Amino acid sequence: MSGTRVHSRTGGAAGAAGARTVGHGGAGAGSPWGRALRGELMKAVTLPGMWWTAAVTGAAGIAVVMSAFQNSAGGRPFGFEEIAPTWTLAVQIGFVAAGAIVAGAEHSSAQGMTSLLVTPVRGRLAAARLVVLTGVGLAAACALVAMGVAACPRMSAAALWAGGRTVVWLTAVLLLAAGIGEIVRSATGAAVAALILVVLTPQLAMILGEAVDWLPGRAGQIWVAGAASHDDVVAAGLIALAWTAAATAVGAARLVRADA
Repeated sequence: MSGTRVHSRTGGAAGAAGARTVGHGGAGAGSPWGRALRGELMKAVTLPGMWWTAAVTGAAGIAVVMSAFQNSAGGRPFGFEEIAPTWTLAVQIGFVAAGAIVAGAEHSSAQGMTSLLVTPVRGRLAAARLVVLTGVGLAAACALVAMGVAACPRMSAAALWAGGRTVVWLTAVLLLAAGIGEIVRSATGAAVAALILVVLTPQLAMILGEAVDWLPGRAGQIWVAGAASHDDVVAAGLIALAWTAAATAVGAARLVRADA
C-alpha cells in the first residue's frame, strides 16, 4: 500500500510537471508565444492613431469609387480592375501611415520597454510582431478591397485577380513601413522614407528612367495594374516583396541586437 501511495504521488507530481512544461512551451494563450502574440495584437488594435488611419483610408477608397461612378462615360459599367491603380494609390498611404505608427509607437514612449517586459526574448517578440502585422494587414486589406470590388458595377475574374494583387501589395506596404520604422526608430522618419519609396519615386520615372522599376513604388504599380506581360507583372511583385522582406529583416535584426 505504501509503495502504491508513493508511486501515485510521484506519478501525479511528474504528470503535473509535464503538464506545466507543455503549457509553457506550447502556443496556447498562457504560453510565451501566446502572450507575445496577444500583446502585439492588443497594441496594434488599441493605438488611437490606427483607428483614425483606418477611417481616413476607408473614406479615401470610397471617394475613389464614387469618382469612378461620376466619370464613367455614359454610365458604362466598370470593374475593380479598371480603378485598381488609382484606388490603390489613395489607399496605400493609409497602410504606410499604419506601419509607421505601429513601429514608431515602440520608441516614442515607454511602450517598447513594456513589450520587452511581456516578451523578454527579442527574437520571439520580432516574430510575434511580424505575424500580427501580417494578419492585421491582410484582414484590413481584404476588407477594404472586398468593399471596393463589390461597389463596382461589373464583377469578373479580372476584377478578383486585381483585388488579390491589391491585397498583397497593401500588406507589403504596411510591413515595409513597419520595417523602416524599426530601423529608424521614428514614426515620422518611417512615414517620410516609406512615402518617398512608395509614392514619390514612381513620379520620377522621367528622371530615373528604367531604374525606377526596381523601386517598390513603381514595382507595386506594375503588380497591381497587371497590364504588363505576365513575366513583368510577376517580376514586379517579387521586387516589391524583396523590398518588404529586406526592410523587415533589417528591422528585426535591429530589434534583436539593439537596446530598447
